[in-house]
Amino acid sequence: MSNRLMAVFGGTFDPFHRTHEWLCQAVLANTDVSQLRLVPCQLPALKAAAQASPEDRLGMLHAWAKTQQAGDRLVIDRRELDRPGPSYSRDTLAALQQEFPTWRRVFVMGADAFASLARWDGVDDLIRSTHFWVFPRGNEPIIVPELPLQQVQQLSDLDLAGGCWLAGPATGSELSSTSLRRGEMDWQAELPEPVYHYIKTAGLYRPSFH
Repeated sequence: MSNRLMAVFGGTFDPFHRTHEWLCQAVLANTDVSQLRLVPCQLPALKAAAQASPEDRLGMLHAWAKTQQAGDRLVIDRRELDRPGPSYSRDTLAALQQEFPTWRRVFVMGADAFASLARWDGVDDLIRSTHFWVFPRGNEPIIVPELPLQQVQQLSDLDLAGGCWLAGPATGSELSSTSLRRGEMDWQAELPEPVYHYIKTAGLYRPSFH
């Protein structure tokens, strides 16, 4: 079994906010994780399209990543932005499996996304090649989808195949990118400083940004 573990965290990151940051730092705090790969989505299959452009969302991620102590284990992966049509995680994970065949892979996701996993395109292929690391938002319970998944207790239990899931700590926050774009949250308080300054300089998310 490979001793290298890649954590893959996808999303629109529209914008990348403090709960995203907390989750990344929680993942990187685990020494089992050799690499955290952030994969911004071009066109979500089950959600509305992003408001900010692909290049601006990449710019926010790069601005933030430069400030992180564990930056040598952090990769910003633009493959979904360069792929036409809807972004399917199964395509991304299949490509990563070909590129890194000896690495174990775990898909980082929120409990809401995990609960909807049965609706994902190509979910059977995804389960065969990938594990799932599930982080609940606030105090919400983890609802396990009716799929052939096995729960494990720690990252070291993950093998080279897929089909396992484990629970991460709760984020303790109800923050979402949607609530920011709707003007329901204080942007400066809820964004990492480099992301806030990027948005302010680029003039994004007007008029709700303040």
